Amino acid sequence: MRHCLKYIFLPLVFALLACENEAYDTGDGPLSGMRADFVEALTDADAHMASVETDAGERLFLTDRVTVGWMERPDTVYRALLYYNKVEADSGAFLAEPLGITQVLVPPVTAVGDMNDDLKADPLDFVSSWKSANGKYLNLELGVKTGTVDGSYGTQTLGLVCLGVDERADGTRLVRLALYHDQAGVPQYYTATVYLSIAVSRLPIEPTEGDEVSVDIETYGGTLTRTFTF
Repeated sequence: MRHCLKYIFLPLVFALLACENEAYDTGDGPLSGMRADFVEALTDADAHMASVETDAGERLFLTDRVTVGWMERPDTVYRALLYYNKVEADSGAFLAEPLGITQVLVPPVTAVGDMNDDLKADPLDFVSSWKSANGKYLNLELGVKTGTVDGSYGTQTLGLVCLGVDERADGTRLVRLALYHDQAGVPQYYTATVYLSIAVSRLPIEPTEGDEVSVDIETYGGTLTRTFTF
């Protein structure tokens, strides 16, 4: 990561080392009842993941606290994709029995005028986009090419740059974002799936009804623009 960007963008090394999916042996056998939800995961005072809130607004405590390598800070909310079984406790409450977890990137949104470097837009694969049911996140599923040199992964960088906010004749606004991607010379041997969430709270405006957010994504087939409407 270049020095001028170290507080702006998120390195991908942790996401690409193994598309981290930390597994927990629950002894359940077949996973026919497994769920997968994007969540906000909350750590406790000991930095163990203790509870989650799904994008549908359901709060679930875990059957047992677990340690996740990249959840390093106590009493902190992390964005994640959680694989779990939903089980009923003796009290009648439902709990999440964690089976695996993948980190979701939530980079800050940096104004283009605050950058000390050029906007890098190395190509990647676009897979899908959607707005969270709770309206808190705009989500992207991306395919990033990666590989090793002498057994070591290099560090790529993803970020979000705000190109401007346009006010239209009807009073609605358009926030124009661009995805920053620096391949940084990492070989492109295979594709790793990366999830990125844009926190609506980090946008330069608080969107209201009729406002839109567009994201320019440089793909191997050219520039693709995804637009989210509020």
